[in-house]
Amino acid sequence: KQWYQRRVDITAGIYTIPNALSFSRILLSPIVAYSVINGQHSTALVLFSVAGLTDFLDGQIARRFPSQRSLLGSIIDPIGDKMLMGLTTASVWYSGLMPSWLVFIILGRDIILLCGGLAVKYKSLDKFSIKELFNIADGTIEVKPGWHGKVNMCLQLGAVIGCLGAPIWSLQDSTYLQAYLAITGVMGVYSLVQYILTYKKVMGKIHSEPKWMEESKKDS
Repeated sequence: KQWYQRRVDITAGIYTIPNALSFSRILLSPIVAYSVINGQHSTALVLFSVAGLTDFLDGQIARRFPSQRSLLGSIIDPIGDKMLMGLTTASVWYSGLMPSWLVFIILGRDIILLCGGLAVKYKSLDKFSIKELFNIADGTIEVKPGWHGKVNMCLQLGAVIGCLGAPIWSLQDSTYLQAYLAITGVMGVYSLVQYILTYKKVMGKIHSEPKWMEESKKDS
Protein backbone atom coordinates (compact mmCIF):
# COMPACT_ATOMS: atom_id res chain seq x y z
CA LYS A 1 0.00 0.00 0.00
CA GLN A 2 1.19 3.50 -0.80
CA TRP A 3 -0.48 5.34 2.04
CA TYR A 4 -0.71 5.35 5.79
CA GLN A 5 -1.30 7.70 8.72
CA ARG A 6 1.25 8.62 11.36
CA ARG A 7 1.77 10.83 14.42
CA VAL A 8 5.35 11.64 15.39
CA ASP A 9 7.42 14.34 17.05
CA ILE A 10 8.81 16.83 14.53
CA THR A 11 11.49 18.00 16.98
CA ALA A 12 13.11 14.57 17.28
CA GLY A 13 16.45 14.08 15.55
CA ILE A 14 16.97 17.58 14.17
CA TYR A 15 20.78 17.58 14.17
CA THR A 16 21.57 14.93 11.58
CA ILE A 17 23.79 14.75 8.50
CA PRO A 18 20.85 14.24 6.10
CA ASN A 19 19.15 17.35 7.50
CA ALA A 20 22.35 19.38 7.01
CA LEU A 21 22.57 18.13 3.41
CA SER A 22 18.93 19.02 2.78
CA PHE A 23 19.43 22.52 4.18
CA SER A 24 22.49 22.97 1.97
CA ARG A 25 20.37 22.03 -1.06
CA ILE A 26 17.79 24.63 -0.07
CA LEU A 27 20.52 27.27 0.20
CA LEU A 28 22.09 26.29 -3.12
CA SER A 29 18.82 26.47 -5.06
CA PRO A 30 18.57 30.29 -5.46
CA ILE A 31 22.31 30.47 -6.19
CA VAL A 32 21.88 28.00 -9.06
CA ALA A 33 18.94 30.01 -10.43
CA TYR A 34 20.90 33.27 -10.16
CA SER A 35 23.81 31.72 -12.06
CA VAL A 36 21.52 30.50 -14.85
CA ILE A 37 19.82 33.85 -15.30
CA ASN A 38 23.19 35.61 -15.45
CA GLY A 39 24.47 33.26 -18.15
CA GLN A 40 26.94 31.46 -15.90
CA HIS A 41 25.91 28.07 -17.23
CA SER A 42 29.05 26.17 -16.25
CA THR A 43 28.82 27.43 -12.68
CA ALA A 44 25.10 26.65 -12.55
CA LEU A 45 25.69 23.14 -13.89
CA VAL A 46 28.36 22.40 -11.29
CA LEU A 47 26.26 23.77 -8.42
CA PHE A 48 23.17 21.91 -9.63
CA SER A 49 25.15 18.67 -9.79
CA VAL A 50 26.48 19.23 -6.26
CA ALA A 51 22.96 19.94 -4.99
CA GLY A 52 21.71 16.79 -6.72
CA LEU A 53 24.50 14.80 -5.08
CA THR A 54 23.35 16.00 -1.63
CA ASP A 55 19.90 14.59 -2.44
CA PHE A 56 21.42 11.20 -3.20
CA LEU A 57 23.65 11.23 -0.12
CA ASP A 58 21.01 12.25 2.43
CA GLY A 59 18.72 9.48 1.21
CA GLN A 60 21.47 6.85 1.38
CA ILE A 61 22.56 7.91 4.86
CA ALA A 62 19.00 7.97 6.20
CA ARG A 63 18.31 4.49 4.83
CA ARG A 64 21.51 2.90 6.12
CA PHE A 65 21.61 4.57 9.53
CA PRO A 66 18.24 4.63 11.34
CA SER A 67 19.61 7.09 13.93
CA GLN A 68 19.93 9.67 11.13
CA ARG A 69 16.22 9.55 10.27
CA SER A 70 13.81 12.22 11.46
CA LEU A 71 10.42 13.70 10.65
CA LEU A 72 12.10 17.04 9.99
CA GLY A 73 14.30 15.32 7.42
CA SER A 74 11.26 13.79 5.70
CA ILE A 75 9.86 17.33 5.42
CA ILE A 76 12.85 19.43 4.35
CA ASP A 77 14.17 16.77 1.95
CA PRO A 78 11.24 17.11 -0.49
CA ILE A 79 11.18 20.88 0.11
CA GLY A 80 14.82 21.03 -0.96
CA ASP A 81 14.04 18.88 -4.00
CA LYS A 82 11.12 21.07 -5.07
CA MET A 83 13.07 24.28 -4.51
CA LEU A 84 16.03 23.02 -6.52
CA MET A 85 13.90 21.73 -9.39
CA GLY A 86 11.40 24.59 -9.30
CA LEU A 87 13.86 27.49 -9.22
CA THR A 88 16.27 25.87 -11.66
CA THR A 89 13.51 24.89 -14.09
CA ALA A 90 12.00 28.40 -13.98
CA SER A 91 15.40 30.05 -14.51
CA VAL A 92 16.32 27.69 -17.36
CA TRP A 93 12.98 28.49 -19.03
CA TYR A 94 13.47 32.22 -18.43
CA SER A 95 16.85 31.97 -20.16
CA GLY A 96 15.25 30.29 -23.17
CA LEU A 97 16.96 26.94 -22.61
CA MET A 98 13.86 24.81 -21.88
CA PRO A 99 10.56 24.69 -23.83
CA SER A 100 7.52 26.22 -22.14
CA TRP A 101 5.40 23.06 -22.48
CA LEU A 102 7.88 21.01 -20.42
CA VAL A 103 8.10 23.68 -17.73
CA PHE A 104 4.30 23.70 -17.57
CA ILE A 105 4.27 19.91 -17.01
CA ILE A 106 7.04 19.93 -14.38
CA LEU A 107 5.77 22.85 -12.30
CA GLY A 108 2.08 22.14 -12.91
CA ARG A 109 2.54 18.57 -11.70
CA ASP A 110 4.10 19.74 -8.43
CA ILE A 111 1.32 22.28 -7.84
CA ILE A 112 -1.40 19.69 -8.47
CA LEU A 113 0.30 17.19 -6.13
CA LEU A 114 0.51 19.85 -3.41
CA CYS A 115 -3.19 20.61 -3.77
CA GLY A 116 -3.98 16.88 -3.70
CA GLY A 117 -1.99 16.46 -0.48
CA LEU A 118 -3.87 19.33 1.14
CA ALA A 119 -7.20 17.84 0.03
CA VAL A 120 -6.32 14.50 1.64
CA LYS A 121 -5.23 16.23 4.86
CA TYR A 122 -8.45 18.28 4.85
CA LYS A 123 -10.57 15.12 4.83
CA SER A 124 -8.52 13.53 7.61
CA LEU A 125 -8.93 16.38 10.11
CA ASP A 126 -10.75 15.76 13.40
CA LYS A 127 -11.34 19.50 13.74
CA PHE A 128 -10.82 22.02 10.97
CA SER A 129 -8.42 24.93 11.35
CA ILE A 130 -5.74 26.45 9.14
CA LYS A 131 -3.14 25.50 11.75
CA GLU A 132 -4.22 21.84 11.71
CA LEU A 133 -4.43 21.79 7.92
CA PHE A 134 -0.74 22.66 7.65
CA ASN A 135 0.33 20.77 10.77
CA ILE A 136 2.34 17.99 9.12
CA ALA A 137 3.56 16.67 12.48
CA ASP A 138 0.13 15.48 13.59
CA GLY A 139 -2.10 13.04 11.76
CA THR A 140 -0.27 13.39 8.47
CA ILE A 141 -1.34 11.26 5.53
CA GLU A 142 1.76 10.30 3.58
CA VAL A 143 1.66 9.05 0.01
CA LYS A 144 4.90 7.30 -0.78
CA PRO A 145 6.38 7.84 -4.25
CA GLY A 146 5.85 4.91 -6.60
CA TRP A 147 8.33 3.76 -9.23
CA HIS A 148 6.88 6.24 -11.71
CA GLY A 149 7.63 9.15 -9.36
CA LYS A 150 11.25 8.07 -8.98
CA VAL A 151 11.71 7.55 -12.71
CA ASN A 152 10.08 10.90 -13.39
CA MET A 153 12.45 12.65 -10.98
CA CYS A 154 15.50 11.06 -12.64
CA LEU A 155 14.26 12.11 -16.08
CA GLN A 156 13.62 15.66 -14.87
CA LEU A 157 17.12 15.90 -13.42
CA GLY A 158 18.53 14.71 -16.73
CA ALA A 159 16.38 17.21 -18.63
CA VAL A 160 17.61 20.12 -16.51
CA ILE A 161 21.23 19.00 -16.87
CA GLY A 162 20.77 18.63 -20.63
CA CYS A 163 19.20 22.08 -20.99
CA LEU A 164 21.85 23.65 -18.77
CA GLY A 165 24.61 21.96 -20.71
CA ALA A 166 23.11 22.72 -24.14
CA PRO A 167 24.91 26.07 -24.60
CA ILE A 168 28.13 24.57 -23.21
CA TRP A 169 28.13 21.49 -25.42
CA SER A 170 26.30 23.09 -28.40
CA LEU A 171 23.23 20.88 -28.04
CA GLN A 172 20.52 23.50 -28.59
CA ASP A 173 19.41 21.89 -31.87
CA SER A 174 20.16 18.29 -30.90
CA THR A 175 17.46 15.83 -31.98
CA TYR A 176 18.46 13.51 -29.15
CA LEU A 177 17.96 16.22 -26.54
CA GLN A 178 14.53 17.12 -27.94
CA ALA A 179 13.53 13.45 -27.92
CA TYR A 180 14.68 13.10 -24.32
CA LEU A 181 12.65 16.17 -23.31
CA ALA A 182 9.59 14.67 -24.99
CA ILE A 183 10.02 11.41 -23.06
CA THR A 184 10.39 13.42 -19.83
CA GLY A 185 7.14 15.26 -20.55
CA VAL A 186 5.22 12.05 -21.25
CA MET A 187 6.53 10.44 -18.05
CA GLY A 188 5.59 13.56 -16.09
CA VAL A 189 1.99 13.35 -17.27
CA TYR A 190 1.83 9.60 -16.62
CA SER A 191 3.23 10.03 -13.10
CA LEU A 192 0.72 12.79 -12.36
CA VAL A 193 -2.21 10.60 -13.44
CA GLN A 194 -0.98 7.75 -11.21
CA TYR A 195 -0.70 10.08 -8.20
CA ILE A 196 -4.18 11.46 -8.81
CA LEU A 197 -5.58 7.91 -8.83
CA THR A 198 -3.69 7.14 -5.61
CA TYR A 199 -4.98 10.30 -3.90
CA LYS A 200 -8.50 9.43 -5.01
CA LYS A 201 -8.15 5.96 -3.51
CA VAL A 202 -6.77 7.33 -0.24
CA MET A 203 -9.57 9.91 0.09
CA GLY A 204 -12.14 7.18 -0.52
CA LYS A 205 -10.70 5.12 2.33
CA ILE A 206 -10.78 7.95 4.88
CA HIS A 207 -14.50 8.77 4.95
CA SER A 208 -17.08 10.48 2.77
CA GLU A 209 -16.84 13.81 4.61
CA PRO A 210 -14.22 15.43 6.87
CA LYS A 211 -14.57 14.26 10.47
CA TRP A 212 -15.05 17.79 11.76
CA MET A 213 -17.92 18.34 9.30
CA GLU A 214 -19.61 15.06 10.27
CA GLU A 215 -19.40 15.99 13.96
CA SER A 216 -20.83 19.46 13.24
CA LYS A 217 -23.85 17.88 11.57
CA LYS A 218 -24.37 15.54 14.55
CA ASP A 219 -24.21 18.46 17.00
CA SER A 220 -26.73 20.44 14.96
